[in-house]
Amino acid sequence: MNINLELYKTFYYVVKNESISRASNELSISQPAVSKAIKNLEEQLNTNLFIRKRDGMELTEAGSVLYKKIKDAMELISSAENDLKVITSMETGILNIGASKTILHEFLMPYIKDFHIKYPNINIRIFTNKTSDLITKAKMGIIDVIFTNMPFEIPNNFSSSKMMVLHDCFVANNSYEYLKNKKMKKEELQELPLLILTKGTITRIRLDEYCQENGLEIHPQMEFGSNTLIKEFTLAGFGIGMLTEEHIKKELENKELFKLNLDLPLKEKYLGMIWNKDNKSLVAENFIKYVKDNIAK
Repeated sequence: MNINLELYKTFYYVVKNESISRASNELSISQPAVSKAIKNLEEQLNTNLFIRKRDGMELTEAGSVLYKKIKDAMELISSAENDLKVITSMETGILNIGASKTILHEFLMPYIKDFHIKYPNINIRIFTNKTSDLITKAKMGIIDVIFTNMPFEIPNNFSSSKMMVLHDCFVANNSYEYLKNKKMKKEELQELPLLILTKGTITRIRLDEYCQENGLEIHPQMEFGSNTLIKEFTLAGFGIGMLTEEHIKKELENKELFKLNLDLPLKEKYLGMIWNKDNKSLVAENFIKYVKDNIAK
């Protein structure tokens, strides 16, 4: 199909703005022109992309499938355009960072703040998702650098840098005071009301491997998609949380939480920074160097 890219662009902005009128304003073209572009696109694709309703427009199944791909394409085009602006200058540009909310909050924010102070005209965009999804976007050039728990299998054309070793531990609030200073056996892990990450995350994979190797069968009280939620629910006394010690220093020092005396010899985990070597963004190169130079300070 030889479809004008402008039609796809119009479709993208209509979906993004959830409105023809708002898309019209952002694109600086008339509403009839937007409606005509959508109609032309549907005719050329020979399928309906929207269900027209009295209170607005809703994507059809075909429209949803198309938007997912068009969204990535538009973000890639935008990224390419901005890369051209910063070939020789750090006066403007975009830095695209991928990380979990926990890593952003507990580790990355000071670096982002300082980098922003140094380069105030650089627009910083944050992507939070599973590591595998972030890597997919990095392959496409949408994300410049990713911060994630390692080890994690990365593509051959990616580089990585070890930031800091992380240590997982089990913690509780003072409602579990009877467990303080108690030397616990690994078998007791099966009886604890555990608050842990969902299956598929690096930390959960390491825990499941340990349990399998030691013949243990755990029954989590609750499972979460982020360590931030585990910390909140552990502080509230819902159970025993599995958290990264480096991310709960304040809570341990303030004695809001205490570590269980349970030896858990899991495989090494560390915070890593990874990036696509094919990405030639000057902004990304400077940020990666900045983090490396300041990590030990």
